[in-house]
Amino acid sequence: MDKRLIKRIAIALCVGPLLWVLFLFYCRPVVALHYSARATESIGFFFMIDYATRKQGMEPGETVVIPTPMFPERDLWILLSFPFDSKDSFEIRKPFSRVDVCIGAGAKVERTEIRHGFFDRFTEPREPCEPPTSKR
Repeated sequence: MDKRLIKRIAIALCVGPLLWVLFLFYCRPVVALHYSARATESIGFFFMIDYATRKQGMEPGETVVIPTPMFPERDLWILLSFPFDSKDSFEIRKPFSRVDVCIGAGAKVERTEIRHGFFDRFTEPREPCEPPTSKR
């Protein structure tokens, strides 16, 4: 066998698994939380995926994108709650590619959009969470 061919096969065997791991890491389904820019206070939220809890805060106008498992179990359970700011919560049980959650002032879930296309996880919501302000 030619040395060039062996070298190319060796490179492919090394690079292929690395690309697969990067694909699995960067292409996971996501939940995007959009907090209203019109809000005046920061909020805290709990994001639970099958009993693993992520606790974080958000400032007005901030967007947080949270990746979820690439190959979820059939009984995947996701819960978003605002225990200190509101009684609102949002539960996800069905498969998805991207979920956009629009959070208004007072930590109220105003609108959600669930999308299923693979490339949807890389895009913004079809309708913005807040309508553009009119200039007079």
